[in-house]
Amino acid sequence: MRLRKGSTPMTHQKGFTLIELLIVVAIIAILAAIAVPNFLEAQTRSKVSRAQSDMRSLATAIEAYQVDNNVYPPLVARNSPFLGVSTPGGVGINGPSLYNPGDPGVSSRFIWITTPISYMTTAPRDPFINPRVGTALHPVTETPQPVYDTYDYVDAFSVSPGGLLGGNRGASITSGAEWHIVSAGPDRINAFGGGYAGQNALFNQRGVDYDPTNGTMSEGDIVRIGSAPGPLPDPNTRRPAINRITGQYNF
Repeated sequence: MRLRKGSTPMTHQKGFTLIELLIVVAIIAILAAIAVPNFLEAQTRSKVSRAQSDMRSLATAIEAYQVDNNVYPPLVARNSPFLGVSTPGGVGINGPSLYNPGDPGVSSRFIWITTPISYMTTAPRDPFINPRVGTALHPVTETPQPVYDTYDYVDAFSVSPGGLLGGNRGASITSGAEWHIVSAGPDRINAFGGGYAGQNALFNQRGVDYDPTNGTMSEGDIVRIGSAPGPLPDPNTRRPAINRITGQYNF
């Protein structure tokens, strides 16, 4: 066949067939299905490591405070109205949140170790607190707990006879120790490391120690305790649900 002057021969352009495109999409989907869960698990493991590192730093600061003051930092926040300091937003034993303006928060309890003496420069944020929600979830209703904006710190003496709050709870709410710090853990539910024996069973079940061998996203809190046993004014009626000093479960 002759071509007219100025014309060019027709060329056949090659492209992907529908089958080939479907195969590529399927391969990408398979790779994503493998990669995404591994990425999320790595992210969770990283947050667990960060929480444990934060707790080590907090424990060092708490013990340093005790050496200087012969008492552990109280459960009652320094800027709490309970101490007679009038502060907007302060409710009960907590002062204004360090992270959520206008709301009270357990983060205010760490002011004892940051001001006026900086045992720590700042109070760390629990990495398992969802930034969009800003608080941990309730151990039974799984709804946001506005006051729990970071790690939960409690000392046993404050809730014992002679303490700021008094009463007979003592170490029944601090895992049997002089104090404990609790992270919500991967389930984002802060069950306070378990309460005292006789409280809601689901509450205490979700307060067990987080263990990644149960699944990276399994239930449980990340808990660090003071090394010595705390006061138990009435051990017959106020035993800790989970006594981490003795390794005993009482629920």
